[in-house]
Amino acid sequence: MTKFLKLALIVSILISCKQQPVIAQATGENSSSNKEKIANYLDQLEDNGFSGSVLVAQHGKILLEKGYGYADRENKVKYTEKTVSTIGSITKQFTGAAILTLEMQGKLSVTDKLSTYFENVPNDKKDITLHHLLTHSAGLPPAIGDDYEEITTDEFIEKTLRRKLLFEPGTGYEYSNVGYSVLGIIIEKLSGMSYEAYLSENLWKPAGMNQTGYQMPSFGNIAVGYRKDRKWGRTTERAWANDGPYWHLKANGGVLSTVQDMYKWHEALLGNKILNEDAKTKLYGKHVEEGEGSGSYYGYGWAIFPTPRNTELIAHNGGNGVFFADMWRYLEEGITIIIMTNSVKRSYERITSQIAGILLKPDFIPEVSKESAKNPITGEMADQLVKDFMNAVNTDDQNNWKTFLELRTLSSFFNSFPLEEHLKFFKKFHEKLQGGKVAEIKLSEDEIELIVETKEGPQQILFNVILASDGMVKIDGVEM
Repeated sequence: MTKFLKLALIVSILISCKQQPVIAQATGENSSSNKEKIANYLDQLEDNGFSGSVLVAQHGKILLEKGYGYADRENKVKYTEKTVSTIGSITKQFTGAAILTLEMQGKLSVTDKLSTYFENVPNDKKDITLHHLLTHSAGLPPAIGDDYEEITTDEFIEKTLRRKLLFEPGTGYEYSNVGYSVLGIIIEKLSGMSYEAYLSENLWKPAGMNQTGYQMPSFGNIAVGYRKDRKWGRTTERAWANDGPYWHLKANGGVLSTVQDMYKWHEALLGNKILNEDAKTKLYGKHVEEGEGSGSYYGYGWAIFPTPRNTELIAHNGGNGVFFADMWRYLEEGITIIIMTNSVKRSYERITSQIAGILLKPDFIPEVSKESAKNPITGEMADQLVKDFMNAVNTDDQNNWKTFLELRTLSSFFNSFPLEEHLKFFKKFHEKLQGGKVAEIKLSEDEIELIVETKEGPQQILFNVILASDGMVKIDGVEM
């Protein structure tokens, strides 16, 4: 699965964090108004091509649960709140919870070392603990193979142990799907069950989730994925083993579910039926900062973000470039937002934050980006955007940065968070790219990939772009 997009999430999250203080309890009138605003926003998205399912709840009451567009375009099957879709890397919270249930059962400790469970562990990896794996602080690489590449358990472990660590365990952070798959193998070793069977018995069934898993449930309508206008298919139609995906995907991603089932999981975690309070303290613990100075932390399969209201947002997303899912939980403020889509666009990755904006700021108006099909972006336009960007990056004048942002970003993106936050990100671009040379520019329908050769090596920047009504290419999302 694709990496949990740190920069993309920070950008989207700030719209819901940098707001006026929210009242403690919404009135019935406000709740009704918010429901209407959210419904209108999602209807506009559907008119603009969005397909997927959304569930929004506030103070224990579901405000909206609905499907939009088609789950299967060829057969005209509509998306509903019951449509099954892959949740991508949101799977990691289930792996984290399963490790904690095994700890509650006395079968392991999160302080156990890798060498407890595997033979012939190299010296550089002997001190890796389960905690390190859970928090992406083991030094393991993000991936060691394609999601659907066939590999046995022994081959996966052997390949993992041969890889050079990115840093000494416990001294850094690098998002690693590999580490979570290793945890899945440990779950199978200790439980004597398949990964899916253990989670079904100990997590999903107790939570009342009967449409969550890899292949054990009798799934209803499973969404078909689309990459723009091309059919990609269902994840279950890809190369899988007899008990679900191979280990490049299993336990770090790929679980199928519905927005309804994921809300049941949220509700189950509010009580102690599955995890006790000590286990949940570890699940949501701010264990490792997600990059120096990021301000957000990784728990056990969740990312934790502070808000200016002295509360926390607990969230995670996941996707593979076709499917995308997002789950946000403001536990202290009683807000839960879950979305799934089978045809992701970069702008859809901000749907969750737009809904949060509606709930947290009375005067917030979400903006729906309208893309122009009649006036495609040309290579010349992409070149000019990159030229403008590099000209701004190569100066240390914040007024130049501000001018670029005002001129070259979509208003909804620009207004998503305060100018000072934009400038902080631009400072990072300046520090990373100053003096660099443009090596390559790739243009797709709505994305510009830029490779810049710097003294630290090549740097990749991805711009999600839209041709605005004024004829100028504008940025609607950025990732580095």
